[in-house]
Amino acid sequence: MKPVKKLLLAMTFAFFAMEIFLPFRQAQAAEITPIDTIELYSTSGTPVYAEPNVYSQIVLYLDRFTNVRVTGITDTGFYRVDLNGDYYIPGAYLVTQIEEYKSSWELALEDLEDMTQAYRTQLEMMESYSKAFALKDVTGDGVPEIIDAAGREIYTYYNDRAVIMYYSDYPVTFYYSKSNNRLMGKYTWNDTEIWEVYNKDTTYVPWGQFKCVSTDASAYKSDAYTISRDYTNDTETRADLFNILADFLSL
Repeated sequence: MKPVKKLLLAMTFAFFAMEIFLPFRQAQAAEITPIDTIELYSTSGTPVYAEPNVYSQIVLYLDRFTNVRVTGITDTGFYRVDLNGDYYIPGAYLVTQIEEYKSSWELALEDLEDMTQAYRTQLEMMESYSKAFALKDVTGDGVPEIIDAAGREIYTYYNDRAVIMYYSDYPVTFYYSKSNNRLMGKYTWNDTEIWEVYNKDTTYVPWGQFKCVSTDASAYKSDAYTISRDYTNDTETRADLFNILADFLSL
């Protein structure tokens, strides 16, 4: 591993450690170690701070892949950068090289073996209460999500694991309008049929959750089809999951 990459990895770890222990360190001044100038690149929405702590003023946000001159590192997980003056960027927001943007679908193709294992593990955990499941792209990014048999849970693939995007205390029949990229749910409440329209909301978690934004689904019902339980959740199906996912992703 190149020295710069090792440094970046260490800085990333230091930044997240800082998030945990920062209340104990806030009163201490950061120690800055000068280094020979290196050039790194910003990630999306990179914050630039006036001081090397997350409680200081954010002076601006950098666009993705902006070239940044780094002149020092701090013991609080920041880089000191030269932007016509000394400012500070958390180490996790800088990368050593520009990487071509890849869609969720492209990343899923590259990571198919790990995705298969993550989904297989999740389905094994679900087998006791969900003997069937559906694989449907309900977010419109080309990557399938797992929906349990009762429509209570939806899982997506994120960072080598399956994470929950939706949970309900009652069974929901899901519908999806492909032309409008709308996920809808129908259930009965107090003998009344309720339709809801969901959007993906990333406010609190990076992989997103489904959030009800409307109970009027009439504009989408005519173009909607039911998300059925397409597969039996058993050992044989899970063993063939790589081929199932590969077919879904059109390999």
